[in-house]
Amino acid sequence: MKAMLIKTYGEQAVFESAEVDKPQVKEGHILVKIAASSVNTVDTMIRTMGKDLPLSPDTPAILGMDFAGTVEAIGEGVSDFAPGDEVYGCAGGVIGLPGTLADYIVADSKLTARKPKNLSMRQAAALPLVAITAFEGLVRAGIK
Repeated sequence: MKAMLIKTYGEQAVFESAEVDKPQVKEGHILVKIAASSVNTVDTMIRTMGKDLPLSPDTPAILGMDFAGTVEAIGEGVSDFAPGDEVYGCAGGVIGLPGTLADYIVADSKLTARKPKNLSMRQAAALPLVAITAFEGLVRAGIK
């Protein structure tokens, strides 16, 4: 599959297109064909700061946390999804998890939800981390 790899960290770090092995689905996870992904502030921080951030993966790395796409396969123990389901989530790009700047991701099914039918893949891919952040802000502010 195609993926965008980063081989070094820093202000001048560049992404390179590469062929990598397609991931294999595992227990509790789903294999998703990615249709869209987004870039968040934390993605750019990982790129520039690298290992100064504890959540940065080892290089070479596939960055990107947010995605939207179609389930291609489900792992053992997954009952909420089926092949063909359109999903979105925030499930990669940190520590030991390959990210979403690739054709496929194996995502923890608990970090994935069905894509709302009234959103495009691009719109859905733009939501996960910013929506989590907004929700967390409301919770911390005591909004009920």
